[in-house]
Amino acid sequence: MMLRRIVLTLLFAAIAAGAAAQRPRARVEWGVVGGINIPDYTTNMSETDVKNKLGWQAGITTAVNLGAFAIEPQILYVRQGLRIKPEGAKEINLKSNSIDVPVLLSFRLLRPVRIYAGPVFTVMNDCKYAEGNNEMFFGSMRPTVSYMLGLGLNFGHTLIDFRYNGQFDSKKCYYPTEEAVGFNMRSYSLALSVGFVF
Repeated sequence: MMLRRIVLTLLFAAIAAGAAAQRPRARVEWGVVGGINIPDYTTNMSETDVKNKLGWQAGITTAVNLGAFAIEPQILYVRQGLRIKPEGAKEINLKSNSIDVPVLLSFRLLRPVRIYAGPVFTVMNDCKYAEGNNEMFFGSMRPTVSYMLGLGLNFGHTLIDFRYNGQFDSKKCYYPTEEAVGFNMRSYSLALSVGFVF
């Protein structure tokens, strides 16, 4: 009986060791990315004219590569711009700056293609006039959550990403007048990035 237990224990240990040997080891990747983004801001105020401007983003990308899929947290500085002109008021040229932290799950079954999706946590967001340092309350200043979908290509150490970033809900904004006129604004953006993985 004791010999049988020993044999069974050794057999199970051998099977577990074989399974562990076949399981792909997690590999940590990291690199830098940068590129352009095309935002689209829309508002519920029909009499307000909104013009979108080309933006850019840059940051650090990491990945825990598990073979068929990977977890990819990133830290990105995102710069966007727009012009707002309510009816009867002068046009304001705005620049939006934010720190975005996407936490993406990517599928890598068809190399070199990556398909990914996940939440984006905006931990800092402010918007100022292009002239001077006058601030405008533009959206929520507290952390917000949006979502991201994308397609990437990995060629050795080179990354090429095309992604869509959308919002779950619109943001409440205030036009800087004496009456502090409020309006809702929703945005999404398309971004193209190129990166290098070390």
